Amino acid sequence: MKKVILLFIFLCVNLEAMDRESTLNIYHGIFHALFANRQVSVYTLDRAYRDVFKDSPKISISETLENSDIALITDERTLNDVLYTMNGNTDYSKKPMLMVTNYKFVKVSDKIVAAFYWRKGRSQLLFIKKRLEQYDTILPEEYQKFMIDEL
Repeated sequence: MKKVILLFIFLCVNLEAMDRESTLNIYHGIFHALFANRQVSVYTLDRAYRDVFKDSPKISISETLENSDIALITDERTLNDVLYTMNGNTDYSKKPMLMVTNYKFVKVSDKIVAAFYWRKGRSQLLFIKKRLEQYDTILPEEYQKFMIDEL
């Protein structure tokens, strides 16, 4: 019985490591599409994402919204706080891009540029063309299929 329990614990730890690795690889690709060949500073309050990003050589965690390239938003309260903070700033060169992990959030504000979320067990990636243009960002060819003009 002890062997079975130890085997179960070992498998869970390995699955968690694989999940973290795949999540990190996905975000490396997305962030690389937005900010080619440079380290990206990400602001997120989500502890799970902070844990995933902390060991990445390509992603640094920003403690402040103002000093980040991307704000990764995972909950409604953070979304409201970020939108309130960014409300008066119209200079897109000084704003972080907003990316959400929930499709419903995309409809909340026209400041949200991208979404990466799960629907029916499948990952969904979405970029909004008109919003990306405000940041003078052009996606690489392989990400063009995930772009829509507007909602």
